[in-house]
Amino acid sequence: MKAKLFLSLYCLLTWVIPGQSQNEVLQSLIDRTLDDNIFEHANASVCIAEVESGAILAGHRAHKVLVPASSLKLFTSFCGLVYLGPEYRFKTSLEYDGALKDDGTLEGNIYIKGGGDPTLGSNRFDSVLDFDDLMNDMYNAIRKAGINCIKGNIIADESVFDSYPVAPSWQWNDLGNYYASGAWGLNINENQYFVHFGNREIIGALAEIKKVYPSVKGLKLSNEVTIDSSHTGDQAYIFGGPYNFGKRIVGTIPQGKGLFTIKGSIPDPPEFAAERLSIKLDKENVQSSGVSTLYRENKSARSLIKEYSSPSLKDIVAKTNISSLNLHSECILKMIGLNERGQGSGQNGIAAIKSKLRFYGIDPEVLHIEDGSGLSARNLISSASMALFLAEITQEINLEILLETLAIGGYNGTVGNMFNKSGARGNVWLKSGSMTGIQSYSGYIKAKSGKWLSFSVIINGFSAKGSIVRRKLNDLIAEIYESG
Repeated sequence: MKAKLFLSLYCLLTWVIPGQSQNEVLQSLIDRTLDDNIFEHANASVCIAEVESGAILAGHRAHKVLVPASSLKLFTSFCGLVYLGPEYRFKTSLEYDGALKDDGTLEGNIYIKGGGDPTLGSNRFDSVLDFDDLMNDMYNAIRKAGINCIKGNIIADESVFDSYPVAPSWQWNDLGNYYASGAWGLNINENQYFVHFGNREIIGALAEIKKVYPSVKGLKLSNEVTIDSSHTGDQAYIFGGPYNFGKRIVGTIPQGKGLFTIKGSIPDPPEFAAERLSIKLDKENVQSSGVSTLYRENKSARSLIKEYSSPSLKDIVAKTNISSLNLHSECILKMIGLNERGQGSGQNGIAAIKSKLRFYGIDPEVLHIEDGSGLSARNLISSASMALFLAEITQEINLEILLETLAIGGYNGTVGNMFNKSGARGNVWLKSGSMTGIQSYSGYIKAKSGKWLSFSVIINGFSAKGSIVRRKLNDLIAEIYESG
């Protein structure tokens, strides 16, 4: 015990040398952390900046570009607040064209005109109708408009976004899963369906699919999922990308005493929305001719039946960053592109983000951005670009608003278990990112001294357990709080 105490005191004295400046103390903390053998074969980029001045205080290979994973969402979500405004709301319209006769017959079509809203039919927001309630509300709105027979189609208008729904470099084994559903001009129910498996069988047995909700017309699931031991977690993956209605599910789920649920990406959300509205209308004896999808804007005159508004962008960004929602990030990215460059595509959104980085004095040409969510393993940014971005954006968006959209270390989101034994708990607002061999954290620290810092830590290529790496970075950020 005495030997351990002596070693701890020795390390403390060697970590913080009397007379060191604050910047030197921060630098020594970074150097000591990265000198650990778990980072021996890894690539690391670390940057700490002062929010008020934008000056870099300390770092390690701060301009080295690495894969940030979901920390990239801060570029997208915060640029969305600048370009679109914190109170911006996505709009979805229920419309009709043609002639409405006195007897309630519509000689025309019903349109669900998408506005790229990622929250339509979602159950994440109290102010948003969930999927079933939305279908009921749309039916009631159509009947209230005096329509009781439709001599035309139910048309999903997704023309607001011009591009393919998913980023070209997303991995094939991700595309069938809910987190890679992509951003469509018309999104519904977060573009996901639920597969409920029975998991009571013996280990090694095939897991039986008990239910799929909501029902997706034409969806065919090839099930190869088996039961594994109870501690193994969700190891099941759904293969099959956009427009592919034949899905293959492989892997394992843990043994249990009831149902185990995984989530898949709906193959064609706009078509699904039109189909489900058609089914609802038919059930209520309002007939229509069929369903179709509109990919390019139709200039035909339409009449508004009802408009649906999303929550404020500030609220959407908070959900996006705290719960790390890829769909919402990608929709914000495309809407930035539409707002700033006239076309709702990921590439136009990325161009607008790079323009903002350049405005902040950050060279965007050394970065490589493939999407808005960080799902692509081809994204490459530096810790300096992120830390400086976070400092500079406070000149355009009030820091208090930005903090409201981030998880608080030790309290919520993907960082809810951090800093539990540190004064940093409640004083660090951050976004995490992780993939196999990748861990990142970026955000703001209100240091013990009262100074506001922005920071970014990106580690790639480590072979140690992720929990060990996260613990080391947790300690580093906590020490930055103490010394900043």
